[in-house]
Amino acid sequence: MLTKETKERIQSLYRECIKAMELRPRLGQRVMIAEIAKALGNVHEGDKGERDNNAGIAVVEAGTGTGKTLAYLIAALPVAMERERKLLISTATVALQEQILDKDLPALKKHISLPFNYALAKGRGRYLCLVKLDKALQHLSGMLATVDLFEQTPEEKDRALYEDMLSQYASGGWDGDRDRWPDEIEHSQWSHLTATHRECSNRRCQHFNNCSFYKARAAMEEADIIVANHDLVLADLSLGGGAVLPAPDKTIYVFDEGHHLADKALNHFRLDMGVRSTRQWLKQLEKLFDQFIAQAGMPVSIMHSMREAPEHIRTLTQSVSLLWPMVMDLLGERDRLRFEFGHAPDSLKDLLTTMKAPLQPVLQCLDKLNDLLQKSLDPKEEPEVARDVAESWQAPVGIMLARAEQLSEALSWLAAAEAEGELPVARWLNKTPFGDDWDIIMSASPISVAEQLRRNLWSRCYGAVLTSATLTALNSFNTLRWEAGLPDWATYERVASPFNYPELGELEVVQLASDPKSDSFEGDVQSWLKDNVDTTKGTLVLFSSRAQLEATRDFFIRDWYDILLSQGYLPKGEIVRRHKERIDKGEGSLIFGLASFAEGIDLPGEYVTHVVIVKIPFAVPDDPIQAAISEWMESRGRNPFMELTLPAASIRLIQACGRLIRKESDQGRISILDKRLVSHRYGRLLLDSLPPFRRI
Repeated sequence: MLTKETKERIQSLYRECIKAMELRPRLGQRVMIAEIAKALGNVHEGDKGERDNNAGIAVVEAGTGTGKTLAYLIAALPVAMERERKLLISTATVALQEQILDKDLPALKKHISLPFNYALAKGRGRYLCLVKLDKALQHLSGMLATVDLFEQTPEEKDRALYEDMLSQYASGGWDGDRDRWPDEIEHSQWSHLTATHRECSNRRCQHFNNCSFYKARAAMEEADIIVANHDLVLADLSLGGGAVLPAPDKTIYVFDEGHHLADKALNHFRLDMGVRSTRQWLKQLEKLFDQFIAQAGMPVSIMHSMREAPEHIRTLTQSVSLLWPMVMDLLGERDRLRFEFGHAPDSLKDLLTTMKAPLQPVLQCLDKLNDLLQKSLDPKEEPEVARDVAESWQAPVGIMLARAEQLSEALSWLAAAEAEGELPVARWLNKTPFGDDWDIIMSASPISVAEQLRRNLWSRCYGAVLTSATLTALNSFNTLRWEAGLPDWATYERVASPFNYPELGELEVVQLASDPKSDSFEGDVQSWLKDNVDTTKGTLVLFSSRAQLEATRDFFIRDWYDILLSQGYLPKGEIVRRHKERIDKGEGSLIFGLASFAEGIDLPGEYVTHVVIVKIPFAVPDDPIQAAISEWMESRGRNPFMELTLPAASIRLIQACGRLIRKESDQGRISILDKRLVSHRYGRLLLDSLPPFRRI
């Protein structure tokens, strides 16, 4: 239970914020604060300070305008600091992360009497590696003789950039964070400058004390609040927790935009294996062993492993050569083939299984070689190879080891067979571009991450808050419970938006002559837009199909050239900037956007007074994971449309409608050009889930 002092502290901090920030007290905000504080306060600690009871997880759907960021900060921060835990705020989008870091936290720190520090957590790939930068400059100066295994040496045109980076980092003008460099950095430029965890030699690195990544980690240790994203949290949990972020039992998590957590986790646990890319990697691996032995000789401690490795690599290469015609034959003329219930043909599984035997000794050899090189970098250890050799080879060997580990895991998932009664794994083949040619990717993914989240997150964390404006689907938390694996004892609360929707906006379901499945729908949409969009105002048109967006853009580009901004033709940030600039000048502006414009875009007031939703945002029907889930549900007599497809569409539709009213003074109209909302029985369920706009 919360102590009396903690309750009073939370109440006092809220009053301070309301007064100092000149905010209007909101009932929903107070309810949210109370629910979160109560859930966290019910956590009981064991002898070692860990949570040892079924409490501490609060799920709060907070309607637009609730002020949920302030609510969860005021509720959770005092509890976290009192119990010596880190408060970790995780978002799904960069836009919200930037808002929290640049606006919400500075304002809170300025206006409340509780002192706190905060820091941004990013993955290693966002930070400069001084070893890699030094190697890139040596390559360009002709000082590094080692042949690049990946045939992607730094380019001469980037020399000035790399030299400028070194100068700026040395002088303290830049902290090594990619996102803080003043200009855009291309992936091809940055890829030479950052290290994966397998490439990093940690404390054995000569630059460890001046490393931008470890400096950022040190700042996190001093922070009371850490801001991260869902991908980084999931990556850290998959490494056991505490690898980059604080350990789960030392952390109170807040998952803002929490409705994305399960989808992010599904993508995180997906495994891919490209046939041609694997063959290319095996060639590079063979080259690595040849070049290493030529330069460093055969280390005595791993002589046996290194002598046998080339033969195992050749065996793997032969298997991959047999794999290509097999998957080509399976695919035929298709671009994608999903295996029913995840059952790949026995011939394919057998071939993949045979690859595991020769891969294992190669993996072990790389692991031993990586360990040998790491030790040779340590001044406290007796080196088995010269330090300059270890410095030169540690990174490429680390990359190869990571790739071998990924391949081993992918083979296990692709060749496995689930036991009777277990959830199936989605498995499929997909044709994809590869250089100037194409490759066939074999993929495997769980159809549910509920168990992984239960085991790695919910059962281990000290406490957690899951929040968003859209956590319920069709007015129920059931879909979220199933997808995210939330425990039965978690607390659930819905906090209504303070907005008076009937007074602020109107919603119309436009009954075009055709429905979205008709060939004439595209033309009907274009005709309606031409007659009903006020080109002197701010309008957002949301499409579910890129093809339809592009076709509609092409139709209007001549007449609306000066006012039309389309996703896919300009960066998202630039579209928003130009749109606001035109509206600020009193001119009209029109945005054509896809799913990413239906969520996370904040265009209040006159920036958007009309939102047009072209059709119900159902998921793409050929998505292999969604298709596998539907197949499994149907096999158990369940209805995937009602349990999966419709709830997901409901959340997307609510998010899209949420682009209209962003402040209590906003006004406008929503037009949905999909008559299935009134002609189909499920339409009523979708409409009843939307904010209570005035219907016209």
